[in-house]
Amino acid sequence: MSKARAERVPERADHSDAQAAALVVRQPIYGPATTVIAYALLYQPAQGAATARTAAPSEATLGMIADAALEIGLDRLAGTLPVHIKYPRALVVARTSPALLAERIVIEVSEELPGDPALIDGVRALRSLGHHIVLDDYRPHLADSALLEAVDMVKLDVSAASPEALARLAPELIGRGLRLIAANVRTIEQFEHCAALGFAGFQGDFLQRPQSFAAQRVPTSRMATLRLIATLQDEHYPVDEVERLVSQDVSLSYRVLRCINSSYYNLPRKVDSIRQGIVILGLERLRQLCTLAALQGLDNRPPSLFVTAMARARMCEQLGRLGGDTQTGPYFITGLFSMLDVLTGLPIARLVEELPLAPEVVRALVAEEGTLGSALQCARAYERAAWQQIDHANLAPELIRAAYVDAVFWAEEAQATLSG
Repeated sequence: MSKARAERVPERADHSDAQAAALVVRQPIYGPATTVIAYALLYQPAQGAATARTAAPSEATLGMIADAALEIGLDRLAGTLPVHIKYPRALVVARTSPALLAERIVIEVSEELPGDPALIDGVRALRSLGHHIVLDDYRPHLADSALLEAVDMVKLDVSAASPEALARLAPELIGRGLRLIAANVRTIEQFEHCAALGFAGFQGDFLQRPQSFAAQRVPTSRMATLRLIATLQDEHYPVDEVERLVSQDVSLSYRVLRCINSSYYNLPRKVDSIRQGIVILGLERLRQLCTLAALQGLDNRPPSLFVTAMARARMCEQLGRLGGDTQTGPYFITGLFSMLDVLTGLPIARLVEELPLAPEVVRALVAEEGTLGSALQCARAYERAAWQQIDHANLAPELIRAAYVDAVFWAEEAQATLSG
């Protein structure tokens, strides 16, 4: 049980370097035999990164998951062991499951969160997907019995409790079928006492200090990326050309292959070409994966903007399908590109002049005209809760609402997919 020195990440002086760095902090969780049984992954903003100061907890968590899986690599961080990730309330309530093997992702929920029905339902939903759930920073006087019944494990700050209190509390929790993790273990006496009480996991500086891992993100060309996304949405584009386009974009092919080779797909052998990815995933899933990977390559924008863009794209696609149109690709790209001005800082009218978009898509983006424009108007109105303006193809209100709900959940899941 020797202390390991933290891997220091050099401080970065300017914003561009900091924003280009993927940074994740890892601390091992040991078992009673002092072997590592899991790793806790922690969000830590890069030095000087302006976005780190303003990112919402859910955005920071999703960004950390993406950095861990795509930029640094889960194999490097955890090998084949489970990883613990603390979830803010928004992700729990939204039931946002990272697109990784559920048995490898242990979700930690803070005891400080109010145990209202929405939170408890979210915990149960995530658990039903196969995730183990930890109630973090458990304190008996704040305990919510319903929340306690919904989790698998409890994490106790053993440095804040007396040995007598732990001796009273541990048998009660273990008797309820809960596994216990000792957090903030600082001395050999604390470790041995908790081990004797039946604790299953141990985390703290006495065992090993947190380590920082960093990787430099691969840069992208914004306009080239947008042209690629627009081209990929053409359902009649030949498979050979899709393969060629994606393979030529070093940043995109790197991200896509990293995702395909992640634990989410759990493939028996490594995929080392886009052609193999098309065969395994299918062309449509590869298009969506490439779209999300390319969008995230447009840096310097809050992650929430990408989620909003994906949700709008999905809703337009669903509206087109519900309206009876069998070709929904133009609806998707219309919704997606309707936020390009926000994502890139350039006017829509200028962007569409430089992209290979169909005339009906251009009309929808610039003037909200045509059937595509109608779907875009409807999606935007629903986002603003402008109920009097919500209409497309005479669809019933409940169908439009279903399209919106589906789009929101799909977008959140799509964002997490890149962490696969």
